[in-house]
Amino acid sequence: MGYYVLGDQGQKYGPADIPTLNQWAAEGRVVANTMLMDEVSGGQIVASSVPGMQFAQAAPPMASNYPRYDQVPVQNARPFVPTTTQSSGGQSEFYLALALGLVSPVLSFMLPIGGLLTAGYGIRSAIRAKEYGHPLGILVIVLNALAIAFWLFTRVTHVGRGMFLR
Repeated sequence: MGYYVLGDQGQKYGPADIPTLNQWAAEGRVVANTMLMDEVSGGQIVASSVPGMQFAQAAPPMASNYPRYDQVPVQNARPFVPTTTQSSGGQSEFYLALALGLVSPVLSFMLPIGGLLTAGYGIRSAIRAKEYGHPLGILVIVLNALAIAFWLFTRVTHVGRGMFLR
């Protein structure tokens, strides 16, 4: 006697005999609540109700030498308190942005694009310094923005053109 396996969207697979259905169950293609249709009568039945069907039992959870997270006692627990002090990352980003903001105007005379690139990278570093919480982060953002404005001024007015490049 064979059965058709009824899919979720109305597909029919088979007919398959009990050993084939058991093989499909072992592969996970047929589960206990899969609907089957009798090949002869056309009646529908749940796979777990078919005599001779065997479904793999769920494997027991693996034993572990480590306790589960909900079984671990909390020792020396303190609430998390965010610190407001600045990190060394903010300090180094600040000094980098400050140096780039000061060097950029000089590079605007020496290298045509050097001043712009230096000030742009300086703004990036200044923003990171501000994100780290450095109190003077805004100051170096403004300094590097002024360096970009100076670079634009030198390009438009041709001030200093060829000063170092002769």
